[in-house]
Amino acid sequence: MNNIIRTGMAVIAITALTTWVGCKKNILSETTSNTQTTETANVRTLSVSGSDALAARTVVSPSTVPVLCGTSTVKNFLKNTTTYGTITVGNDATDYYITISGLPGSTIKGIQLYAGTESGIPVNSGNGMPKQNDFPVQESFSAPYPAAWSLKIPISEVGDNFWISVKTSLMTPAGNQALWSEGTTFPPSNVGSKFQIVKQTCIIDEGCGYGQGYWFGNGNQSWPDVNGISAGNVTIGSENYTRAEARAIWWANNGNCPGIPNAKKAFAFVASIRLNGASIYGNESLWMDVMLANTWLESLERLSPDNICDHPAASAEVMAAVGRIGDWLEAHNCE
Repeated sequence: MNNIIRTGMAVIAITALTTWVGCKKNILSETTSNTQTTETANVRTLSVSGSDALAARTVVSPSTVPVLCGTSTVKNFLKNTTTYGTITVGNDATDYYITISGLPGSTIKGIQLYAGTESGIPVNSGNGMPKQNDFPVQESFSAPYPAAWSLKIPISEVGDNFWISVKTSLMTPAGNQALWSEGTTFPPSNVGSKFQIVKQTCIIDEGCGYGQGYWFGNGNQSWPDVNGISAGNVTIGSENYTRAEARAIWWANNGNCPGIPNAKKAFAFVASIRLNGASIYGNESLWMDVMLANTWLESLERLSPDNICDHPAASAEVMAAVGRIGDWLEAHNCE
C-alpha cells in the first residue's frame, strides 16, 4: 500500500539554485562584520557574523519555493502608481522564504536587503535614514538579469516575527528604477521603508479514515484491494486475511475473553488503517504507531476465531500505540 505521509502542507528541503547565465553575484560586507560566501554546485549560503539580524541564509531557486502556510505577505516595488515588481514573504513549517520578482518586462539588477529585529536595521544616527549599503544581503547581477530571486531563512534564526527593509534596482520598460518596497518610512527622514513579518500557522492535512465499526461491523461493506495477495485481502503482521476471515476474528468469542484481547484490538486498528488506503495521510507518529503494532502482531501465530483469546498480552508500549491509532481514527473520521 502506498501511504502518503505529509507533515505539513508540504515540508520540503530546498537546496537547489538555478544558474542564471551571465549573472555575477557579489556579497558585500556589513560595516562592522565580516561576510563570507560559501559556494557549492548550486547552493550559496550567505554567512554573516557580528549582527543580531543574520546568521546563515541560503539563496534558492524561486521555482523550488514550496507551498507556504497561511497567507504570505506581498509588498510592491512601485514608482508613483506604477508597480514594477513585488517581494513575497511566507513560511512553511521550518523556514521563511523571501522572493523578489519583477513584473513582466522588469528584471532584477540589484538587491539590498535586511531581515531581523527592527532595532538592528542600519540607520544614520543623525537623520534616521536607512543605510542600505550596510544591509547584510547585497546582490548585484549583470545581463541577462534574473526575473526572480529567492532567499531561505530558518525560522529559528529570526523567530516568529521580524522586520524586512529592502531596496531593489529593477530594469524596467521605463529604464533602471531604484525602488524601496511598500512599507513604513524611517522617521524623521521619511526615507526608505520597512515592514514586519509574522509567522503563519501551518495547518496539517492528515486525511481521514473509517474505523473498525465501518470495516468490521457493517456486513455489507466490501473491502478494497489494499496490500493482500488478492483483491479484498489485507496483510496484518505477516499473514494475509480475507474479509470473511478478518470479520470472523473480530466477532469471535465476544464475552468469553476477559475484555477485548490485545491481539484483536491491535489487529482491528492496523487493518482499519490499511483498508482506508491513500485517504489517510497521517503524520509521522501515526505511522510509527502502526509499525509498532504490526511488528508485535508479526510475533504471534496466525490469528483465528479459535485462538483469539490465547495470545499473550502486548507490552504497555504497544497498547499505548494501539490506543493512539484508535484516537486518530476517531478524530479524523471521514464524514
